[in-house]
Amino acid sequence: MIRNYRVCFRPKSEVPTSQIHEVFYDNHYDVIGYEKAPAVAFGDVTEELYESFCEMMKAFDEVPLNLDHVDYLIKVKKENERKSNSN
Repeated sequence: MIRNYRVCFRPKSEVPTSQIHEVFYDNHYDVIGYEKAPAVAFGDVTEELYESFCEMMKAFDEVPLNLDHVDYLIKVKKENERKSNSN
């Protein structure tokens, strides 16, 4: 499994905002999930906090991720897997 941080948004939200979330991918770089809560930089010492923050800053190097669309794709994938398992 591959993971990184991405700037994410929900265009259908009453108050559209952008936040950074940790996102998980399969080996084909297809999104398979994400942390529901926005990411928070952390560390036991200042250096670890800095490293965590730098990892989160890389989110701005990628195209923002529409979480409404991701939710839809994950739902469709699960439905297709259920159908193929029942055959």
